[in-house]
Amino acid sequence: MDFDPVEIVKTRSKIEEFNPVQKLALENGLIEGKSQVISSPTASGKTIIGELAIISNFLKKRGKSIYIVPLKALASEKYHDFKEKYEDLGLKVGVTTGDLDSASNYLEKKDLVILTSEKLDSLIRHKARWLSEVALVVADETHLLTDPYRGPTLEIVLTLLREMVSPQIIALSATISNSCELAGWLGAELVESDYRPVPLKKGIFLPFQIVFEDESEEVECETVNDLIKKVVAKGKQALIFFASRRNTESFAEKLSLEFPRIEGDLPEKVLKALGSPTRQCKREAECLKRGVAFHHAGLSNSQRLLIEKGFRNNEVRVICATTTLAAGLNLPAFLVVIRDIRRFAGGYSQYIPNLEAQQMLGRAGRPKYDKKGLALIAAKDKDMAYELRSKYLLGEIEPIFSKLSMEPVLRVQVLSLIAGEFARSREKLLELFSKTFFGFTFGAPIEIQERIEDVLELLEEYGFIDIGEFRATLIGKRVAELYIDPLSAKRLLDAMEKIGPSTEEFFYVQAIASCSELQPLLRVSGKEFEAMDEFIFRNKEQFITNVPTQWDSEYELFLQSIKTGGFLSEWLAESKEDDLLDKYSVTPGEIYTKTTNAGWLLYAASEFARLKGLGRVSEEFKKLEVRMKAGIKDELLGLVSIKGIGRVKARRLHNIGVRNFSDLEKSDRGLVERIVGKKTLEKILAEKEESV
Repeated sequence: MDFDPVEIVKTRSKIEEFNPVQKLALENGLIEGKSQVISSPTASGKTIIGELAIISNFLKKRGKSIYIVPLKALASEKYHDFKEKYEDLGLKVGVTTGDLDSASNYLEKKDLVILTSEKLDSLIRHKARWLSEVALVVADETHLLTDPYRGPTLEIVLTLLREMVSPQIIALSATISNSCELAGWLGAELVESDYRPVPLKKGIFLPFQIVFEDESEEVECETVNDLIKKVVAKGKQALIFFASRRNTESFAEKLSLEFPRIEGDLPEKVLKALGSPTRQCKREAECLKRGVAFHHAGLSNSQRLLIEKGFRNNEVRVICATTTLAAGLNLPAFLVVIRDIRRFAGGYSQYIPNLEAQQMLGRAGRPKYDKKGLALIAAKDKDMAYELRSKYLLGEIEPIFSKLSMEPVLRVQVLSLIAGEFARSREKLLELFSKTFFGFTFGAPIEIQERIEDVLELLEEYGFIDIGEFRATLIGKRVAELYIDPLSAKRLLDAMEKIGPSTEEFFYVQAIASCSELQPLLRVSGKEFEAMDEFIFRNKEQFITNVPTQWDSEYELFLQSIKTGGFLSEWLAESKEDDLLDKYSVTPGEIYTKTTNAGWLLYAASEFARLKGLGRVSEEFKKLEVRMKAGIKDELLGLVSIKGIGRVKARRLHNIGVRNFSDLEKSDRGLVERIVGKKTLEKILAEKEESV
């Protein structure tokens, strides 16, 4: 076997010759261990550069490699890719994105670990032993440092890894205007290129006309629909981006009616992806029967994966997706259209950043399938077309900026650095911040020092740190380990002090809904205010969170927490997804996200109560956590503990008198098989037999 990493990657990736970006990376010391920032367009082959570094690191036995991705779905995709291509070399690949209260020590035996930045941050907080063996870090989508949600975590983990183990860092980034600044921060070589394997033609679409960078061209298409139909008629595929979920669905439904029905079982698979299909599932399935899909966070994860796979297999010709989900779509198409270039943010409509637009436009042009790609932004009139041309075709891509100085981020990260003993003094804390991208860019201005000082005082007031000894308290350490905003933790700790024997379930759940981890909360309409005011008046003494006055700035959020608490309570009461969609406008994808986050907060609350010596309260929170994950009443707890039994099957079993595994074994086998399925029942019984 050839152990040259260059030849191995070439062979396994079926590449005859590396492209210009990949050659530049090799020439600049990629496999010699030099850190690099690779700044180049979408689909320019950056992933292969990461693979070259990983295989070289493995063959030279320098240490472990970690591959940081922004999304769980991308982690799974990379995991399967690496296993398929390189496992026979002896490369042991692991993936971890879930449990944020674990050191995941099983990963000690892996050569390559693929994870999200949040999971890596959690592993650092839990002092995972194997992190000391890391020699290479590949950070995908590094331009997301500018994202206020994902960016600060990525920034901190890269800072701490450089401090802990000084690894080789390969930062893969879209084209940005300050890539040299990013390279300077990471002490890396800058490899910059505008190379793209499939030439991309970008323009602004108008009826019967496309405005390109330096010319205009007449076309026969009056609408975006006409253009899509023309592209699909040639056997090609299209991605259309919209500002809202409602727009994706309505456009997909109308467009699908203009295509003939196609054969295949994808519509049925998507329809049955949930235990009980909702109206949204049925609408999606109808669209898919004609090769069109809508794709947004309101769908379940399994449905999105099925649609993405269908697109790769050409069973889906057109995907209508929200712009906010574009980063997770690794799906090139011949045609990309940004139908909605403006998006509501902060209460008003504004143009999306050029960096984000270029990421979407860059999905056009499929390597090995297309000789070119067509990427368009839809305009309403000529004035708008030339404005968009100036901003998105001729304008500069925005630089990326650190978001580390935002107060909620500082609360989380300051406590984490102290609890993890990375900062044992004010001086060391400021020194660490000076080594972040924020510190590299702005230095340590007095404003950030003052903000850090304010955060330290707040954390001491909450009882999470001892400033004198500059260490975390026992509860503060647990807050950091559990990946909870200190403000949320304080609210939970204050709430549990008010819990009595007669406190009803709803008020436990409403306390969880008051935490930032569950935002955005459900909006309260004008017609709901009166009923909510009456509910608050009747139950004022039952609330375990502070009840603000109507004139308080927190009052609207308080009302939203009540409505969100009502939704979560109905989920615990086994309400159907369709009923929740009707009453709360919460889709299956949102149900999963909200209940998963609520489950984690309930687990954290249980842990905090245990540390405070509140055993009964801890048990109540723990039971609610299990129920929240499954969406069940208390009486089904024994059944959902059986692997393979979810909320729907558990309720059906309960209805025939089955309460636990013992009842399951004794019940009429034919009847149980009809409820849970023959294969599932056989698996349950076999696993029980093995465990005895």
